[in-house]
Amino acid sequence: MKLRVVGIILFLSLLLFVGFKKVSANRNKEQSTNIEQLNILKYVPENNKLLFISNFENFNIVNNNEKDINSKNQDNFVLIKDSILDYLGIDLGNNKFEDIYNNELIISTFENNKKLKDDILIAFKIKQEKTIDDLLNLPNKIDKIDEIISINRENKINFLNFIYQTEDNYIIASSDKELIKNSIYTRDNFKKKKFQYEGEFFGLENEKNILFTNKFWESKFFNKEIFTEDNEDIIATTFDYKNENLILKSYLLNNKKNIDIFTYDKLINKENSNKDNPEVSIFCDIKNFEKYLKPLINDFELSFFEEFDQNFNQNILIINSKKDWLIAFEKNTRDQFNLSALKKLKDYNKYTLNKNEDIYSIYSKDILEEKDDVIKHLTYENIYSTETGGLQIISNHLIDSKRLETISKKFFNLKSNKDKSTYLYAKVYIKDNNSNGLEYFSDLEDLNFLIKNILKISNQESLEIISQSIPEKNPILYTETSLKYFK
Repeated sequence: MKLRVVGIILFLSLLLFVGFKKVSANRNKEQSTNIEQLNILKYVPENNKLLFISNFENFNIVNNNEKDINSKNQDNFVLIKDSILDYLGIDLGNNKFEDIYNNELIISTFENNKKLKDDILIAFKIKQEKTIDDLLNLPNKIDKIDEIISINRENKINFLNFIYQTEDNYIIASSDKELIKNSIYTRDNFKKKKFQYEGEFFGLENEKNILFTNKFWESKFFNKEIFTEDNEDIIATTFDYKNENLILKSYLLNNKKNIDIFTYDKLINKENSNKDNPEVSIFCDIKNFEKYLKPLINDFELSFFEEFDQNFNQNILIINSKKDWLIAFEKNTRDQFNLSALKKLKDYNKYTLNKNEDIYSIYSKDILEEKDDVIKHLTYENIYSTETGGLQIISNHLIDSKRLETISKKFFNLKSNKDKSTYLYAKVYIKDNNSNGLEYFSDLEDLNFLIKNILKISNQESLEIISQSIPEKNPILYTETSLKYFK
């Protein structure tokens, strides 16, 4: 298993099963320190590949004011938490981690050219009276501070090999001794050097859990080739927990290009995208994204795109909801698409009705077929075309005037996000209530494998938005995913 995946498993597990319930919103607000002001940041070595920072105050698994009606679920959460700590090499004995942990945590991974896997460093603050002994539960007492200690456990998995306690009550543990030394060096020179992600904190100061990396989450839609290997863009992912869903929001940031969190205010505007509650909603440019649509559209939609003229470079909107689908695009007299010429509709009968300025058309087909000396009546699926306000809509169902207005407003709102300098803009929304899988988060399959007998994690909703303007080499990209766990 790649350490990158292990790192993801570690911090997501800690988030999911340890720290997502607040004792009191007001109390947190009063005691909270902005995440960019945490003292633990001075212990982050440079050149990390992945850095997770947490500033969550409460380490209780459930709110003290809540009652868990199923004690088995509570026990399962505790089992997962303890299993992760055991895997790291931490043995709490009779101690409770929430009595030791003091509200600051970082998890980071680093390239190791001598090994096939990355190295990891974890640091967290402990309470004043606590020591390494409370974490390791070794036969011989350890009372050393400011000394790197080797962790050796016979016949046990020991992912973290070295541990260190600072004078200001921080625990630093790593798979590599040199990383702890680098962490100490960074602390001693912190005032002289700028923190690696200092510029990317702008607009994220009040977040409680942030992941910084230069790798975006896996996407089946967007073209990986648009990102260069040596680009300076940083991806910041925030984590929140609402209604038993873990909400991940990722932003591509670049301090030098003034791409910060506020750049996304207009981009993220959902313009009531959930009003029709579609399973799939896609707004994109056919010419650039045709091949990436294939996993998300049905056979008719695919054949529709294949018959577009290669020079036809329209913005399109696709909405799929249960068995209904529609495709909307602007009418263009120069490149007008002739639906009647579609090969799939060549034998269909067409009937047209005008209402005010809207034009409704239906393509239908009924035939008689003889098979085994039996004559059967076959009816093919109807195809509908509606032209309204400069927009043409093709669908497998008749659209009423109220929904026409909603679709038209949605299309032109999305189009307005593509300004004159923007040559690439796309938005993909996917809702999958029936899925128990992680189609768009394949790394989490490893986590599901480890905890499959306790609970299940699946992605419920995914939103991805990409925008690129001249003369930028790389686009700005936003993703939002809702993960749900099933007990």
